[in-house]
Amino acid sequence: MATAKKQEVSVTEDQLPAFMQGGDNRGNENVTSDDMTIPRIQMIQDLSPQHKKTKDEYIEGAEPGMVFNTVTGELYGNSVAVVPVLFRKEHIIWKDRDAGGGFRGAFSTPADAKAALAELDDSDDCEIIETAQHFVLVVDLESDLENNPAYTEAVVSMSKSQMSPSRKWNAQIQTLGNARFSNIYDLKAITAQNAAGQDYYNWKPSRLQFVTETLYLAAEKLYEAVASGQRDINR
Repeated sequence: MATAKKQEVSVTEDQLPAFMQGGDNRGNENVTSDDMTIPRIQMIQDLSPQHKKTKDEYIEGAEPGMVFNTVTGELYGNSVAVVPVLFRKEHIIWKDRDAGGGFRGAFSTPADAKAALAELDDSDDCEIIETAQHFVLVVDLESDLENNPAYTEAVVSMSKSQMSPSRKWNAQIQTLGNARFSNIYDLKAITAQNAAGQDYYNWKPSRLQFVTETLYLAAEKLYEAVASGQRDINR
C-alpha cells in the first residue's frame, strides 16, 4: 500500500538548531485559522487535468487512479492511510464549468440549498450536489506513530457515485464503535463502472489498525477545531 511521504508537522525543541531553541513565533502573529487551507484529498480520473501536461494543474508523475493533495500537489500512489475525524453532509451549489464555474454556497439541508439557488441570477447554470465531507488526518505509516507521527489535516469530499462508499465507510466506523478517530484506514482508489459501462475510479476504505495515543490526541484537536467552527474547508 502506498502511503504519504513523510511530512513532519511539528518539531521538538531539541530537534532545532541551537540558535533557534527557546525562540518564538514571530512573523505569524496575524495568521489565523481562516488563513490556513485544509487541503482536499482527491483521485485523478481519466479526464482530470492533473495528468495532462498542457494543463496548469499538471502534476509531474501523475496518472489516473492516483490519490493527491490539492494544495501541495503531493502524490500518494493509489491509496492513502487516514484517520477519519469528523463527518458532515453538505448540499453544495456549483456553477457549471462551461458557464464559468465556481462555488456558490454550502448548506446543511436540501431545502436551504434550493432556497439559495432560487435567489441566484444564474441559477439555470448551477446545480445542487449532495456532498459528504470527511475530515481526516493523512498519516505516514512509516513515521514514528507512537511518539512523533507525520500527518496532514485534510478533507475527503465524496459526491455522486462516491456517496455509496461514503455510506459504507460510515457504517463500518459506526459498527466498530468508540470515537470516530479510533482507527486508521486505507483509503484506496479502485476501478469501477458507471451505468454506461465507462470505467472510473472510486473509493474503497478498509480498516488497518488502532491509532496510537499521539494520533488520537491530534485527531481530537482537529475534531474540536472543526466542530467549534474554528477550522473549516477553504472554498
